[in-house]
Amino acid sequence: MLEDRTGDMKQRYTIVIGLGIGLLMLALVLAGVDLNRVREAFAGADYRFVLPAFALLVVGHFTRAIRWRVLLGGKLPLRHAFSILNISYLFNGALPFRLGEVARIFLAARVDNPIPAFTTLSTILVERLLDLLTVLAMLGMVLVVLPVPDYITATGITLGGGSLVSIAALTVFAARRAWAFGLLAWGQRVLPFLGRWPMEEALGRFLDGLQPLASWRGGLSVVFWSAVSWGFSLLAGYILLYAFFPQSDWTAVLLFIVMASFAVAVPYVPGAVGPYEAGVVVALHLTGFDRPEGAALAFAVILHVTNLGVYTLLGLLGLVQEGVTMGQVARGARELQAASPPGVEQVGTEPLG
Repeated sequence: MLEDRTGDMKQRYTIVIGLGIGLLMLALVLAGVDLNRVREAFAGADYRFVLPAFALLVVGHFTRAIRWRVLLGGKLPLRHAFSILNISYLFNGALPFRLGEVARIFLAARVDNPIPAFTTLSTILVERLLDLLTVLAMLGMVLVVLPVPDYITATGITLGGGSLVSIAALTVFAARRAWAFGLLAWGQRVLPFLGRWPMEEALGRFLDGLQPLASWRGGLSVVFWSAVSWGFSLLAGYILLYAFFPQSDWTAVLLFIVMASFAVAVPYVPGAVGPYEAGVVVALHLTGFDRPEGAALAFAVILHVTNLGVYTLLGLLGLVQEGVTMGQVARGARELQAASPPGVEQVGTEPLG
């Protein structure tokens, strides 16, 4: 009972902190903006461009489900992969709980042919590393065009290099499982407390999720579907710009997707409301999309609402497809989170664009 009350208090504090951060970021965005101009931008927007952008984002979710299924070695039917992935995005992107990845692990473990938790976890880790590499690659393209301080370039190179090293290490361990078990045995000798958990079994399940990386065909397939998925996000953003501006620009699209991706990484903020809008507005101003006044903020709001609409619609459909309620998924995810050893927690966020 005491643990339940402690958990409830922690959740309340998390929501309060998140709301505070979100409101602060919104206040900073609104500080120098004429709200009358923002209303005029909303009133003058061409909302016909929202529907094709929405459709492209939906297709992007579908291709991400294909990528996840490839990482799982085809062990999960595509309809389950699609619905479970969308439920996880709903919990991450539109709700304050931030239980998306744990919910994905929980749901994948309850299908007819259950996917072990650590297998799902390893696929999520590969996804996030690939997504981080993609975001950094897009940032690199922007840095070639826009003058930025050297420390920003150095940070991007460092993060990108770290992601490449991580993926390379995972690929090696997928092909040489004995090396991974040898490293675990060494770690258990150095840190005896690791013996408290069934680490060998967990590592085996984890490596199962990396098996597609052990072959060049599987690795290329994962990279291909990653590129396709992000391509749909970029195209959706490019089209949506026409709703508020007379022209579009790939540099602006690349930068506001990068900024939005970093914004949703801010912990605790429900739906990334505030940081998301701030990131998009800054990106548009840096790339010259600051006229007419108020259009940048109006665009950021519509872009965010469109993404949240996709998460919500597909997530709710996913719940129906899987025959579960939001409350059941939330409870199952929390129980799994509480019963898991360190590391089986939130390891990523929903896609952006």
